[in-house]
Amino acid sequence: MRYYQYFWRIFLKYKWVLLALVAVPVLVAVAFCKLSTPLYESTAEIYPLVMHKKVDMLPLNPCYSVRRICKSRQFRQLLIEEGGCPSLTLNNYDRRITIYETPRHTLTIAVRAESPAMADSVATRLLQQLNFAGKCLQDVYLTRDSNLCEMIPWDYYHHCDDFIQDSAHYCNGDSSTYYLFDTLSVPMSAAEPVYPPNVLKISVLVFWISVFLSFFGVCLFDELRNRMKKNARQS
Repeated sequence: MRYYQYFWRIFLKYKWVLLALVAVPVLVAVAFCKLSTPLYESTAEIYPLVMHKKVDMLPLNPCYSVRRICKSRQFRQLLIEEGGCPSLTLNNYDRRITIYETPRHTLTIAVRAESPAMADSVATRLLQQLNFAGKCLQDVYLTRDSNLCEMIPWDYYHHCDDFIQDSAHYCNGDSSTYYLFDTLSVPMSAAEPVYPPNVLKISVLVFWISVFLSFFGVCLFDELRNRMKKNARQS
């Protein structure tokens, strides 16, 4: 018997079982996408400034330092107590708020909430609290002297318009004001939710995975069943 004939025989023999094994996961996936609360994502990009420890004035990795502040339990608790998003808790904080470093050595902050306005509000509160936390840190000194211009070249982003001397981000050598980061893009939420996934895409994906696993399982079951029958007859 050829392979396609064997598979066709398996399909005809277990067609209703296969139909149930495929239909149930697809229906569950569709129901999950329809019933799940949609989440909208607001993103902002910041550029952490160079920081030094007071004790030995060794430079710290600014992106790592900012991420460490955002990951601290006290920072999380304060952001939750702000009340910008009632559903934000310590348990889902890492799923709702993500911070990752880009190849340009900037940080992208992504905040998810039940509405675009709520996501933008939480992202704005996070940036405000982050800047306030930087000013209150006792073990970190934010360098804002004339040497900062040499440490951060103006063509850092390979765009001539990112840092111009007439912009608000230009370092004027004033060390009386400290900043933890420069805001490159303000929080902006997309009009379409990012969660749950698209119904059509998730349905097609679940369909093909269910087809493969169910057919493989039925073939394996039929083969084991035939071998058991054969052994029973021989004995």
